[in-house]
Amino acid sequence: MQLRSDKDYILTDESKLLIQINNGKITTIEEIKEVDQRFLYAVGDFTCELLEKNGIDPQIMIFDLTTKRGEKSYPDRPGSIQVENPQGIVSGKLIEIIEKSFNENKRIKIRIIGEEDLAVLPIIFYAPVNSLVVYGIPDVGTGSIRIDERVKELTNSILEKMEVK
Repeated sequence: MQLRSDKDYILTDESKLLIQINNGKITTIEEIKEVDQRFLYAVGDFTCELLEKNGIDPQIMIFDLTTKRGEKSYPDRPGSIQVENPQGIVSGKLIEIIEKSFNENKRIKIRIIGEEDLAVLPIIFYAPVNSLVVYGIPDVGTGSIRIDERVKELTNSILEKMEVK
């Protein structure tokens, strides 16, 4: 499958169900500290803040400066790139920025104007096997997905079930 940066990927009921039943596992800061930071990717404000407080600098950080639909706001990170990404969508522009970051092997902070939850999908799509994606699970904690071929295949299935416009 090719992920297209000239299109938006829109969540469908089928893709949403696949995400819900394959939501990774709860992780601890100790487990995250064991990962080479060049192969660590973070999505979500609480998760990014947790990593920063513990001296961890992931290769990619994606945040929208709010949690639980505006309940709490976090400070912006200096040098972040801003991109619009509406709720329930993976925008082509977000895909383009993530792909470029992987191709250029650059650390990057991406501030989402909208919603960042689905940014996990293009990260998994481009991330190398054995890397780790960490993300917030509201009212639960920090989740993680270790990238392997099965996870990449599942991510492709989810993306294929999304509406592409």
